[in-house]
Amino acid sequence: MQVLVIGNPIAGTGLAEKRIYEFARTLGSRGHDVEIFMTARAGEALERARDIDDNINSLVVAGGDGTVNEVINGLADPSRIPILHLPAGTANQLARTLELPFDPRELATILERGAIRRIDMGLAGRRRFLLLVSSGLDARVAEEVKKRRSNTLGYSGYVFPIVKAVASHRPAQIEAVLDDERRIAGYNVMVLKVRQYGGFLVFAEDARLDSGHFDVCIFQQGSLGWMSLYAVAGLMRKVSDLPGVVHQTARTIRIESEVPAPVEIDGDHFGMTPIDIRIRPSVVPMIVSGEDLGHNRLQEPLLDPTLK
Repeated sequence: MQVLVIGNPIAGTGLAEKRIYEFARTLGSRGHDVEIFMTARAGEALERARDIDDNINSLVVAGGDGTVNEVINGLADPSRIPILHLPAGTANQLARTLELPFDPRELATILERGAIRRIDMGLAGRRRFLLLVSSGLDARVAEEVKKRRSNTLGYSGYVFPIVKAVASHRPAQIEAVLDDERRIAGYNVMVLKVRQYGGFLVFAEDARLDSGHFDVCIFQQGSLGWMSLYAVAGLMRKVSDLPGVVHQTARTIRIESEVPAPVEIDGDHFGMTPIDIRIRPSVVPMIVSGEDLGHNRLQEPLLDPTLK
């Protein structure tokens, strides 16, 4: 098997590189041909993904959710090559949702024997994503992280950005337009494909990677007191019990605001509102634990020009 590993050595708390080489050694000892590409700066994973050869059988993305997002955006055809996520980031929302192990040797076995699960792909403007788009206070935190990050992060790396975002918080109304017909106002809008936000908060119990739609959570109170209450409720998985929380499903969403608000995509700062979001169901082939991969391997790529 020809395997390409695109790895981010500073993902999470900085243990990614060790885990990548352990994974590669395991595969090499089993007779596989493994190429490792380590990124040195933001955007390099995207650039390497643009140049993947046709002889690569499987692609392994080693890092956090942001590294996966870069790779998805670099691929000429995100429906063609099976992808395994080696989780080494902070939240690892994709790996947790796919119930992937963190042990490199177990992941090597899944690469050999796993199954392919096709998951939905979102488009935020022209940016592809797999997990979420958000606008509001949490996106402001992501913006602060981007301003200050120079090395490894981990949960401790969020402390100062959270303090800065909270100190400068001025509630500004945001509107979500769902499927071109429902308009709902709030102060934080989350467009979700995963249940767990940040690795441990749950805002959309029914969100799934392959549902064919987005789960949208709109928080209609914007004060710090209410935002703190929403966070505690997310931790306790009780958000649906609170007033002022609207849950909807949609296939297209426009997020807009009179005052431009920050936007977060798959955990990283992206830009500012307005932004248009749409779904592409069952596009990306992810390798997961399951039956023999050979029974599920994609034979022909999807030829949808809107994905390129």
